[in-house]
Amino acid sequence: MRAITKIVLLALLICSPAMVQAQESVKVAVFPFDVFSSQPMHTLKQQMQDMLQIRLEKLGLEVVDPGKVNLALKRSGQPLDLTLARRLAGELGADYAVYGSLTKIGSRVSLDVKMLDSLGMTRPASAYVEGVGLDSLPLLADSLAQDIVVKVTGQEKVAKVLVTGNKGIENAAITAAIKTKAGNAYSPLVLDSDIRTIWKMGYFDDVQVKTEDSPEGVIVTFHVTEKPALKQINVQGNKAFDRGDIIQQTGIKLPGIYRPGLIKEAEAKIIKLYHDKGYYDVKIATKVIDLPGADKGVRFDISEGEQVYISKIKFMGNKAFDDDDLRDLMTTAEGSWLSWFLEDNILKKNVLDQDREKVNDHYFNHGYLTARVGEPKITRGKDGLVITFPVTEGKRFKVKNVELAGELIDDKANMAAKLTTKADEWFSRANVRQDMLYLHDLYADKGYAYVEVRPSIKENTKETTVAIGFDIKMGSRVYFERILITGNDATRDNVIRRLVGVAEGDLFSSTALRQTNSKLQGLNYFEDVRITTAKGSSPDKMDLRINVKEKRTGNISAGIGYSTEENVMFMGSIAENNLLGRGQRLEFRANLSSKNTYFTLSFTEPWLFDLPLSFGAEIYNWEREYTSYDKDALGTNIRLGMPTGIKYTSFYTRYRFEQADVSGVSENASLVIRDQEGQHTTSSLKFTLRRDSRDQNYGPTKGSENLVSFEWAGGPLGGSNGYYKAIATSAWYFNLWFKHVFMAHGKIGLVREHGQGSLPIYERFFLGGMNSLRGFDRWSVGPKDSETGDVIGGENMLQFNLEYRFPLLSKAGIAGVVFFDTGNSWMENDGWDVSDLRQSVGVGLRWYSPMGPLRLEYGWVLDPEEGESNSNWGFTVGRSF
Repeated sequence: MRAITKIVLLALLICSPAMVQAQESVKVAVFPFDVFSSQPMHTLKQQMQDMLQIRLEKLGLEVVDPGKVNLALKRSGQPLDLTLARRLAGELGADYAVYGSLTKIGSRVSLDVKMLDSLGMTRPASAYVEGVGLDSLPLLADSLAQDIVVKVTGQEKVAKVLVTGNKGIENAAITAAIKTKAGNAYSPLVLDSDIRTIWKMGYFDDVQVKTEDSPEGVIVTFHVTEKPALKQINVQGNKAFDRGDIIQQTGIKLPGIYRPGLIKEAEAKIIKLYHDKGYYDVKIATKVIDLPGADKGVRFDISEGEQVYISKIKFMGNKAFDDDDLRDLMTTAEGSWLSWFLEDNILKKNVLDQDREKVNDHYFNHGYLTARVGEPKITRGKDGLVITFPVTEGKRFKVKNVELAGELIDDKANMAAKLTTKADEWFSRANVRQDMLYLHDLYADKGYAYVEVRPSIKENTKETTVAIGFDIKMGSRVYFERILITGNDATRDNVIRRLVGVAEGDLFSSTALRQTNSKLQGLNYFEDVRITTAKGSSPDKMDLRINVKEKRTGNISAGIGYSTEENVMFMGSIAENNLLGRGQRLEFRANLSSKNTYFTLSFTEPWLFDLPLSFGAEIYNWEREYTSYDKDALGTNIRLGMPTGIKYTSFYTRYRFEQADVSGVSENASLVIRDQEGQHTTSSLKFTLRRDSRDQNYGPTKGSENLVSFEWAGGPLGGSNGYYKAIATSAWYFNLWFKHVFMAHGKIGLVREHGQGSLPIYERFFLGGMNSLRGFDRWSVGPKDSETGDVIGGENMLQFNLEYRFPLLSKAGIAGVVFFDTGNSWMENDGWDVSDLRQSVGVGLRWYSPMGPLRLEYGWVLDPEEGESNSNWGFTVGRSF
């Protein structure tokens, strides 16, 4: 039947040569539109001319270049009318002149055009459309173009497009795929293309088309015969996976269209699901079931077999590095006590291929220039799979010399001194790549966007040396001409543009572009950020194009955690990180535990007035249970932050107003604590200078974090509390060798009552616990009341922490910690008595677990006092989900 339909269409084409020829040969000249509006809209004259040109060409008409039309009109020196339009169209070789007007009255917009035969053989034809608002002009132009094509080609118009025979596939899905539309010019060629398009959708066994005339035009009917529907999926024999997980893995949605190829793909996906979990002997028998009404079902009968794990990973031919060294480089692993969680002892071919490259790179980066790690051999052993990598190490090469040649931008010695590759050191391919990047950036950061750095490596197998050369061709300097930002439907241009490290007119800089990409990714507003360049209006100019793909920036999260100090903790927040597309953050957050209840509503503007000034405000309610009393505080913070111009360094200031109620004081508590009962008001300003050069926030391996702060409360600021507090902290991280890190941390502080108010006990210094002196009870270190033994907090404080962190299970991200803590707090008159520092040592574990950062530490007090614990566990873990 499909063949018959094609024959009929072919006959129609043969019988209608005039129609086809007419469409191919018609040429039109579109003139600028007259615009009638109470508002000045002169630009629309040219815009409407351009709009119609584009649409008419898409519909198959030949259109005279608008530039030539406008030039001919200008040379005539006459006002445009029907007679002039017809004459100029003839002179330009056009069959028709299209001459129209745009009228805007209120919000109503109308387009009225006339089509003039340039030979004057026929009467002028006209077309008219109207809509609401200037935004409707593109759609009005579409409709107008369709009318023009129908009238100038003499073709019939499509009155309706109907679809019959479909049951499961909606009409809209079919009509959206085809080109024949109501209002379009009728074309048998287009119908033939539409039949092929519907057939390629894959939903139908047969597609037919028929046409019939009507006073309004041609009625086109597509009749389809659908493939059988797939209504049912059954799974039998599955134990390792739930039925729902298996069906989800197939990707088949019910009800759907039955296609044998789709069933085969589903079978392969199920097998992969089992293979990824170590079921390498799985077998699947697939049976297609006939259902009532010609529908189909499918049943997957699964024979799972036993799980098979990797029991051994071996290397053959390696001498320079033993098997353990090479295995440590791989993600794939032999079974361990954590394999049940990490699943690293399950064979995954793509991961194994990556592991092979890692081992290869290890050899290349340690001088083995000709080393080769072959395809692994996988065998089935008694205890599981055995993977054997063949290794050919070859000789180890040293760097003989490093030469720079070509167009050098600096003194050769200065440039060579900054290269990582050095003579008389073992060859490293990673170092060569790093040097290529350094040289490229050296030039590219000075505007040489098209610099070429060509490395050469010449081996001397007898001497086992390599001579390395870098030949540089700088090209010409390039400036940024335009910066174009696309894809940001919600995010405002200025939010993106303020993070772009270059401006229009600046020299090209590859480092600035990388930093721009990193900053935009760090906003977490976008799924993807693509920064590309394009040639500008001249060879020394370049356009910068930034295309972003936005994602949802609203966030609702809940969390649960545990610590020995807070017990079970519940956390939750509702936040919008890109408020109204302005880059602002609005958040409501709650933290609940047996010791704390904390609610806060905060607003942050990271770029105040589009300057690198951060502004924030928050209100909070904080109920906290201390050892001998409770504190219930309601307050607000107003924050301002700014860069200092010094790398890694920022300055912050904060105003705080807080009303606190101290209650629940024990009758046997110290008089100092009992005197605190009642209302306290704090009005304070705090200034902070912070320098942070750590490589990462969690588990840093290098860099430092240094902070100095000063807070003043009371006096001219008001409030019942009057004090000043100064704190300085410094933490340094040193990467000793592979993931072995030493950390030294120090903190010193003082707080004083200044006579224009009181010093509340909760602003004093208390040490002890996970974040100060481990092994001691929380807040147990500091001056004590001589009568009650209560810790009343110090006015001076000193604290030191030393840590040695080392990998335990690198692949799992588990590290061990050995630490030494010392510190104390004293009253003002006691000064900083370094002979009275309390001390503890201990060990622990660190893991960035799926539930969040985990710390498990055990500390021993080296100088326990009477009544104190000799040791303590510390544990904390939390997760947002």
